[in-house]
Amino acid sequence: MSHSFFNFKPGRSLRFLRFLLHLPNFIKLAWKLFNDSRVPIHTKSIWVLAELVAIAFAFAYFVLPIDFLPDFHFLTRFDDLLIGVFLISAPGTWLFVKLCPRPIVLEHVKSISRGGQA
Repeated sequence: MSHSFFNFKPGRSLRFLRFLLHLPNFIKLAWKLFNDSRVPIHTKSIWVLAELVAIAFAFAYFVLPIDFLPDFHFLTRFDDLLIGVFLISAPGTWLFVKLCPRPIVLEHVKSISRGGQA
């Protein structure tokens, strides 16, 4: 029998924890890029579309009586909503940042790492 619990792998878990650690800065980066006039409007529309899909999912979740995942005791019905919105909006945010011009992304990354607002 395997010693893994639900396919637990230390490398994957560390990557996920590192992702969670950097998530606030990644959101700041996406927001700064979205507000930067040098980023093309068609690139910004990717993020807007992903967020609209996430909002539609959230609305449908409250309207439809479907429970997608077993509930966590402390989150009750909102666990599916949080996971669903995250799974929809996170890839859209990642794609938006990847498609932004690299020099602009690096400029904002340096600004965030210095703790600056510029």
